[in-house]
Amino acid sequence: MSASSLSYTGEVARKALHLLALLIPFGAWVIGMPTALYLLAPAALVAIAADVARAYSEPFNAVIRWGFGALMRAEELPATRTGVQFNGATCVLVGAAMMVALFPLRIAVPVLVMAMLADAAAALVGRRWGRHAWGPLSATVEGTAAFVVTGLGVVTFFSSIALGPAAGGVLVGAGLEALPLPVNDNIRVPVGAALAVVAGEALIMGHSTSLLPILSL
Repeated sequence: MSASSLSYTGEVARKALHLLALLIPFGAWVIGMPTALYLLAPAALVAIAADVARAYSEPFNAVIRWGFGALMRAEELPATRTGVQFNGATCVLVGAAMMVALFPLRIAVPVLVMAMLADAAAALVGRRWGRHAWGPLSATVEGTAAFVVTGLGVVTFFSSIALGPAAGGVLVGAGLEALPLPVNDNIRVPVGAALAVVAGEALIMGHSTSLLPILSL
């Protein structure tokens, strides 16, 4: 999403709020499957329902604008009855629920932490120091570099995935973060990065990872 509709101070506050979402992957690590999914899936559905409700209820939309409008981008605050627009917090919950549902926690947790911190670094560095755009893209070289450096730093702290596949996931995540794809980056970046980790483990280490871990419980 474009960050141009939000001031830099607002962007910092938004990313600080998003960093609170680090409680999600670390909490999932502590409570394990399937409890993590049983909590995340309903939370994501509630968030989706709230975004749908504010699209059709002016009073509810006004409450959301009053409480969170300063942290939301213009495209996340459409006029009532102009269509449903999912905000970043909703997409964080949806992305986290998908990660926990699709991948074993040994992959889902470090990739989610990496994506959250690296995305924040890319946004803040790109907004403040970004001078060189990737051609027609709004993303900057400086922002992408911040994503890669931060992401690589994060994955080195986790021993549950080897550094080679993890680095591949970081690079794929950086590319997905920079591209203006229709799927929100809070969903496409962690899911794409985790798929790259799974592929890297298969190609580099000959390790096959079973997806949808809840099916094996």
